[in-house]
Amino acid sequence: MSSAVAECDTLTLAQRNAINSIRQQAQGLRTEALRTISHIMNMSNVDSSTADAVRSAVRDHAHVAIHFHPDRPVGSRVVAQALLEDGVYRNQFETGISNGLVSTVLDGPRDSWEKSLFSGAYHDGPELRAAERPKYGALDLTCHPDGPAPRFGSCYLVLKPEVSRRSTFTFGGSQEDPKFRGTIDEFDAILSAILEESFTRDFALGVSDVRPASVMSLLRESLTTPRQFRTESASHNLDHMVEAQVHGDVRLGRDVEALVADGSFADGDTGRVLKAIGERFGFPVRFNGGFQLPVESIPPNFRGPDMPSLAARVAASRVDARTIGKAAQDLFDNRDEWRDRGTYEEVLQELKLLWHVLVKYGRPIAP
Repeated sequence: MSSAVAECDTLTLAQRNAINSIRQQAQGLRTEALRTISHIMNMSNVDSSTADAVRSAVRDHAHVAIHFHPDRPVGSRVVAQALLEDGVYRNQFETGISNGLVSTVLDGPRDSWEKSLFSGAYHDGPELRAAERPKYGALDLTCHPDGPAPRFGSCYLVLKPEVSRRSTFTFGGSQEDPKFRGTIDEFDAILSAILEESFTRDFALGVSDVRPASVMSLLRESLTTPRQFRTESASHNLDHMVEAQVHGDVRLGRDVEALVADGSFADGDTGRVLKAIGERFGFPVRFNGGFQLPVESIPPNFRGPDMPSLAARVAASRVDARTIGKAAQDLFDNRDEWRDRGTYEEVLQELKLLWHVLVKYGRPIAP
C-alpha cells in the first residue's frame, strides 16, 4: 500500500480498492506517458527538470474543488442550509440531485460508469452503500476565480491538499470513459494529456493560446501563488477539466480550506448562510466576480432557442446565479405554474443550460 493511501486510515476497503485500481491503471500508462512528456518537452525546448517541478507542485499543493449551487432544493432544505446543518458534502446517490446527469439507480449510467472506472471496487462487497460512493469535483490546476469546473456550480469548496491523496483523477469527465487516469502520486498520464493538448491544439484546461512551455509555467505558478478571486479574470471554461473522484467523507470542518461563492450571493439570505458555513467550520468565504448577463443578451444559438424566453421568465433585467436559483426554488414549490415549459425535469434541465450560458458569456458583477 502506498504512503498516500496509508494516511487515509478511515477509508473503507472498497474505497481503498478503488484508489488502488486507478493507481494500477495509471502505472500501466506510465511508459507511454513518460515518452510523450519527454518528446514534447524536447520539441518545445523546455528543460526536463520542469516536469519534475510541476509534479512536485501538483503533489504538494493541488486542491480538489467541488462545485455546487447553494440555493438548489434538496428535500425540505436548500444545499447551503444542508451543508451548514450537516457539515458534510454528500454525493448524488445520497441527495438525489446533481448538476450533471442525475442517475441514482443501480445499473443506471452513473452506477455503470463507476463500476467500469474502478474495476468493480464499489460493487464487489456484500453491500453497496450510497454514502460510500465517491464525490465528484475537479483538480484545480489553473486557479481561476470561477473554479476548475464552473459548469457544475456557481460556488465551490476548496478542499485541502491532503484530500487529493485520497482522490483519483481522469482527464475529462468519467462518463466519457477517458483513457488518461491517475492519482496524485501517479500523475504522468494526466500530465502527458495536458501537454499533448497544448502541443497539438495550443489549448489546455480551458485556456487558449498556450504552448507546452506556457502550460508548465501556468501550472507551477498557479499552484504556488495565493489566489486572487476578484482581480483575476474568469476562465468561462465549460468542458475542459481534470475530473476528481474523492473517496471517503468530505467533512467541512476537517477537509475544506475555503469556500468561493458567486458574487451575486454576496448580499441576501444565501450569502448569509454561506458566511455562516465558514464561521461554523473555520474557513474563509470569498466572493468572486460572478457572472451576469442582460436578458436581451442571452443568445438563442448556444444552448438552444428557448434560452432567451427562459431568461425573460426568470429575470426582469439581469440574469445571474441568484435569479436562476430563485427560479429553481419556484419550480420546486410550484411545478404546475411551469408546465407550459415542460415537465419538472425538463425545466430543471433548461435552468442548468441557462447557467451554462452565463458561464460562457457572462460578465463580472460590479463590486
